[in-house]
Amino acid sequence: LFEEETKVSEDASLALDRRTLLNCLLVSAAAGGTAATQPANAFLFGPSSASSEGPRTTEALDRSGQPIIASQFLATKSGTERTMVQGLKSDPTYLIVTVEGGGLEPYALSAECTHLGCLVPWDPIQKKFECPCHGSQYDARGSVIRGPAPGPLKLAKVSTEADTGKILLENWADEDFRTGEKPWWV
Repeated sequence: LFEEETKVSEDASLALDRRTLLNCLLVSAAAGGTAATQPANAFLFGPSSASSEGPRTTEALDRSGQPIIASQFLATKSGTERTMVQGLKSDPTYLIVTVEGGGLEPYALSAECTHLGCLVPWDPIQKKFECPCHGSQYDARGSVIRGPAPGPLKLAKVSTEADTGKILLENWADEDFRTGEKPWWV
């Protein structure tokens, strides 16, 4: 009888050890998986809104990565022309020449479709942006005129550096003049 009790208690301790081992493996796998996806989550979802970047100024760059000088740029452009440059975070951005042709609009437009991020070319004949991927269309100021894009193109503030004449771009954090609301990208 004593032998049977000992055997049962040994079997119970082995089962408990296996259960503990499996629980430890499960917790370790879950913790390791969470830690492994941390960089991807930070990239995809970005910083929380509580830690907003605030205004950030960047030089507009041409195709070769050189800063764009406003006077030289405008000398070769005509009214309402849109030119793709490297903007904030090196994202493709459209600089827009004023109707008169002697200056720049105080805003620039992101060239990335708000649906899935495809590059949206400007069609000067139809005077609108048309996404080649899924057919979204935007008017001359970047407002959606045909979906599936969920919102207007992102804005950036445009200014010129006084001493060098370089074109500068800054995060747009003010009210979106097209919708009258807080920008969706802030």
